[in-house]
Amino acid sequence: MDRINSEGLRVFLTVARLGHLGRASEALHLDQSTVSRKIARLEDALGVPLFDRVGRSIRLTPAGDRFIPRAERLLHELREAIADAAGAANPEAGEVRIRFLHTVGARWLPERLARFLEAHPSIRFTLREGQSNEVVSGVLDGDFDLGILGPPPTASRDLEIVPLFRERVAVVVPAAHRLVGRSSCTLHDLAEEPLILPRSRGGLRKVVDDAFSREGISQRLAYEGDDFTIIQGLVEAGLGITLMPMPLPLPSTKVAVIPLRQPAIARTMALCWDRRRTLPPAAEAFARHLTQTASEPLDPPIGAPQAAAAS
Repeated sequence: MDRINSEGLRVFLTVARLGHLGRASEALHLDQSTVSRKIARLEDALGVPLFDRVGRSIRLTPAGDRFIPRAERLLHELREAIADAAGAANPEAGEVRIRFLHTVGARWLPERLARFLEAHPSIRFTLREGQSNEVVSGVLDGDFDLGILGPPPTASRDLEIVPLFRERVAVVVPAAHRLVGRSSCTLHDLAEEPLILPRSRGGLRKVVDDAFSREGISQRLAYEGDDFTIIQGLVEAGLGITLMPMPLPLPSTKVAVIPLRQPAIARTMALCWDRRRTLPPAAEAFARHLTQTASEPLDPPIGAPQAAAAS
């Protein structure tokens, strides 16, 4: 089996198609003895005769006839594998696999993808949202080339971390809430409010919990959710308030966005990849694009009416 190669398959298929060693030799630009040796090696590797030689004629055996479609498929898959490997090494035609937090997928990442693809239109992207732990595991398991998350993880020495920007957090309240109309608010203004927060104790939840702890404020936790869209829906229904990065998951006139001060809360968003692996050229090019174009995002909208600013 180890002696089967693309050249042997190509010779076999040419002889099978033309049904004549001499014509096959001419088509392959090989002498007839070389063609005969390659067929003999393939037959020896397979352990069955592929042709019957009757005088000067050559005919496929039943085994040879059955082998044709498999040989065609093997040769096609080998050519595709070679082309795929060459494409992976081509920074202008490879694939980039990214796992990221929802908030960067709403606007920040799509805008940078669009600019990058203007200069690199042949590069393909595989994109998937996830929580911080899923981003980390996806990169370290090799399922994704790059991850975008925040705050940057500190527990893994195998991750290369590059800070990208600071994602500011605002207070989101129902449209009829008592705080609507305020230009800003503090955590102490929220001390008696029912809070709706992410369930995960990592990522944004850790940033928010740490801020309340530093201010010495106890949280009144009403609901926890795994998805920002669900959390926003609970706020729209008047079941509590939340703190979340901007922009909102969905435009809405049923909530108001109020900038937070004293303390202002922000989390550092970072790009990460597995330093144990060599980044594919296309992923390396996109990582370079992200780090060169990283900047501070706009502050959450300020002004009345706050509900209109959320959209």
